[in-house]
Amino acid sequence: MIDPIISTAAALALSVIFASAASNKLRKPNWFRRQVEEYQLAPSFLTPVIALGLPVVELLAAVGLLWTTSRSYAAAAALTLVAAYALAIGINLLRGRHDMDCGCSGPAMHQPLHPMLLLRNLFLGVLALGALLPVLERTLSLHDNFVMIAAGIVAVLLYAAADLWLANRSLLLKLSGDK
Repeated sequence: MIDPIISTAAALALSVIFASAASNKLRKPNWFRRQVEEYQLAPSFLTPVIALGLPVVELLAAVGLLWTTSRSYAAAAALTLVAAYALAIGINLLRGRHDMDCGCSGPAMHQPLHPMLLLRNLFLGVLALGALLPVLERTLSLHDNFVMIAAGIVAVLLYAAADLWLANRSLLLKLSGDK
């Protein structure tokens, strides 16, 4: 059992991250359908179903993480999605497809596949586990609520910083003269 501060902070952060991811995919469905096709992991006739289903599940997980009554189901769905995305990235890295866009940052930012994406997904998996584990029952104070929100914001900012670094890594290497 973990403290409710940890569980709620993890759930809040994951909810924001998944809502943002779903929003990118639902606003640009043609772009996301091409992303699903590019991974070459499912028969092409399933691509439209997958491209619609994934952001819907992400959005349902994002909403479900906000309530304690649905949090464990939503966290399990989030953990499953994160693991599936990591598997898809890993398979394509093993295929040598380092130049393809992972589709992680939406259509506005090209983010090539890189092993660091697997570490970023591990971070998301830890957040999902934090939201999934049973919590100690205790009364929360105003201070506890502040800490939960602040910790959730910090987790989102860490994720966003890692996401931007990964997306701009190749540009930074070019600027520094490295490969």
